[in-house]
Amino acid sequence: MRSPFAALLLLAPVATAQSNTERMANDSYTRSHDYDLVHQRIELRNFDWDSTSLDGRVTTTLVALRSGLDSVILDAGKRLAVTRVVDATVRATHALPLRFSTHGDTLVVYPARPVAFHDTLRFTIDYHARIDNGRGLTFIRPDGQEHRPQQIWSQGEDENNHFWFPTYDYPNDKTTWELVATVPAAYTVVSNGRLVGDRKTPGSGTHTVTWRQDRPSSSYLVSLIVAPLVKLGDRWHTTPVDYYVYRADSARARRLFGVTPDMIDVYSKLTGVPYPWPKYAQTTVADFFGGMENVSATTLVDWLPDDRAYLDRPWYQWILIPHELAHQWFGDYVTLENWANMWLNEGFAEFLPGQYWREKLGAHPEDDYYLDEYRQYLQIDQRRRMPLAALASNNVYPKGALVLRMLLRYLGPERFWASIHLYLTRHALGNATTDDLRQAVLDATGENLAWFWEQWIYDAGHPQFAVTAAYDSAARKLALTVKQTQSDSGKADTTKTASSVKFETPRTFRMPVAVRVGTSQGDLVRRAELDAREQTIEITGLSGPPTMVVFDDGNTILKELTFDQPTAWLANQLRRDPDLWNREWAIEQLAKRTADTAAAAALAWAATSADYFLTRAGAAVALANFGAAGAASLATALRDTSAQVRRAAITALGQIAGARSAELARAAWHADSSYEVRAAALTALVHADSTARDSAVVWGLATSSYQDVIREAAYRIVAQTGDSSAINHVEALIGTSRFPAHVLAVLAARGSAHALDALTTHLDDDRPAVRRWAVEAFRFTLPRQLGVPRLQAVAEKLKYADTKNDVKKALEQLEKPASDDE
Repeated sequence: MRSPFAALLLLAPVATAQSNTERMANDSYTRSHDYDLVHQRIELRNFDWDSTSLDGRVTTTLVALRSGLDSVILDAGKRLAVTRVVDATVRATHALPLRFSTHGDTLVVYPARPVAFHDTLRFTIDYHARIDNGRGLTFIRPDGQEHRPQQIWSQGEDENNHFWFPTYDYPNDKTTWELVATVPAAYTVVSNGRLVGDRKTPGSGTHTVTWRQDRPSSSYLVSLIVAPLVKLGDRWHTTPVDYYVYRADSARARRLFGVTPDMIDVYSKLTGVPYPWPKYAQTTVADFFGGMENVSATTLVDWLPDDRAYLDRPWYQWILIPHELAHQWFGDYVTLENWANMWLNEGFAEFLPGQYWREKLGAHPEDDYYLDEYRQYLQIDQRRRMPLAALASNNVYPKGALVLRMLLRYLGPERFWASIHLYLTRHALGNATTDDLRQAVLDATGENLAWFWEQWIYDAGHPQFAVTAAYDSAARKLALTVKQTQSDSGKADTTKTASSVKFETPRTFRMPVAVRVGTSQGDLVRRAELDAREQTIEITGLSGPPTMVVFDDGNTILKELTFDQPTAWLANQLRRDPDLWNREWAIEQLAKRTADTAAAAALAWAATSADYFLTRAGAAVALANFGAAGAASLATALRDTSAQVRRAAITALGQIAGARSAELARAAWHADSSYEVRAAALTALVHADSTARDSAVVWGLATSSYQDVIREAAYRIVAQTGDSSAINHVEALIGTSRFPAHVLAVLAARGSAHALDALTTHLDDDRPAVRRWAVEAFRFTLPRQLGVPRLQAVAEKLKYADTKNDVKKALEQLEKPASDDE
């Protein structure tokens, strides 16, 4: 599963700290069950978009895992109204009714007689499901928006599929299934496995589509999509690779998804496990959070880029498609045993795209990919520090990817991929825990990495190194003093509340490290073992004074580094170090030296001449700190072939301001081919010349772009500057996205009665989406902005308002005179 915000999703942590036993096995969270779910036939019909309901029949086959099984407990949402349960082991004409009872989200079925250990039970459940829309199933109606046909889609992870069919809704039991859906003739049904039937019902205007998942998988991966879609066919060898999109998107689909067969090929070769399912489908739907790896049938948000969007390297192709595909091995083929091992799914899926881009484009794109993961990791870690293997860990995406990258660097490619192959084949079509991966590494390589697992997976945090260098010219020796300064975040306290749980950060991290020392006669590389809170690394035999010192050559350790160096050393590293992370670190150090002309010169060179766009862009951002001294280089960077560099340059020029910056920003707005650059140019223009604000806002609001990035830049300008003169322009776009409503809410909170009136009017808008966005703006944006006590009280009510009438009642309180105590 991947969202554009996935790495920032902070899930509620478990309320107790892990014991040593849990840290090593991490299986205490695994759910017990007294039967093995073998097969389910899920039949669905009478879908009703008005009432968000359906009729269902599920035939379940299971095997008893204890003697005398006299009751079967299934997960079934309380809004599933079960009408009957019958024993399906006999002919339908002699079906034996079975007693059942419901308790909240649980259905209990009582067999006619106790089932013996390892005997089979088969029964059929008929029910009517009233869906709490968005919980398990999402019904979407056309509401006047472009690109939003009527549709239904499911989302099972974590435990949401039982809200639309009775099942065992936990990942540690795998089953096969059939999904049979009867829908209007104009609608396509996409589900898991193989398409085995598509039968029209004469005179009814419907057809019944049957999909069969023949290889066992976890029930949270059962998928259903009903929508008017077209299919584009592709292949990997003999395996169908299909893309289901709206007809209006069919011209865009192949450029976006056409990389999929090659990705399948690379992942198959890296893991040594050929793609394990009978087909791979990718289906786009509306209002989805990103992507979900339903087995053989990934669901994706419908943000298909247009041709110009590829100039900005869309997240969709760079991360989303390869991430969800990786789950077909890591998550679907081998599945976490319990949710405390979520990183085994998401960490691997976040790691694999970097390996794909290395195979296709080389080392720099690989560094580029993981550097972005590193930035995300630090942001999350600063909010709350948690281990990888913990229930509801907040950092399973980027930290999982980075820890696997470290493991790859430590073991080397041959041993790493041999370990991964063993892990996948040993647990094929089954479940695994974190320690199962450790055991696979041990068995494949002979190396016990319990220390690695303990500090990187079961403990929290990362090392923070403070390094100082001293060169002895007489002995031609360099001494590096290395201190680990990370602090232990402590253990759980006695309050046992979710917010109070704390996890340990190791006082000392153990890892090998390489140090590269540049001299006038060439470079020397020395290796050492980091294993103490403070230690000294000596590098002898230097031919002369260092010209560059790179601590952790190749950037193999997940870390933060403080290392004060001469500007000349940093400038040399920026020019010569092949590793993009180390270059980025050097840029950050040079950016702080705003009075140093040598630092400015090094950044100016990098912004215009470095061999990879990410370094050029990073240097351009840093040049903003140097004011007019960096302007000439930034103007040169505006002619870069990379849109990312041009965007960084125009953003930096906006911060420098002045007439020349405004002129360049205006030119970039009118002439650049990149949406992102044009959006940045709008913001830069307003920063550089405040008198251009009104023109910039009008230009931006009138311009469409992929993901509306240009209009969003204009919305931010309006919201940040409190530009009430733009209210009419913003309101005119209120049907295009949620942002206009939120901008009006911000202006209302700043005291604009006009904005408040406009937003209130749209609570009665004829368009359902607009009403929804207006309520959303009142509930979330406005309360965060309000500062007056009386308005804060109203805001509290708005947060819990579920209908437009609730909101309108709360708004009426805004008009009441304030009491004396307010």
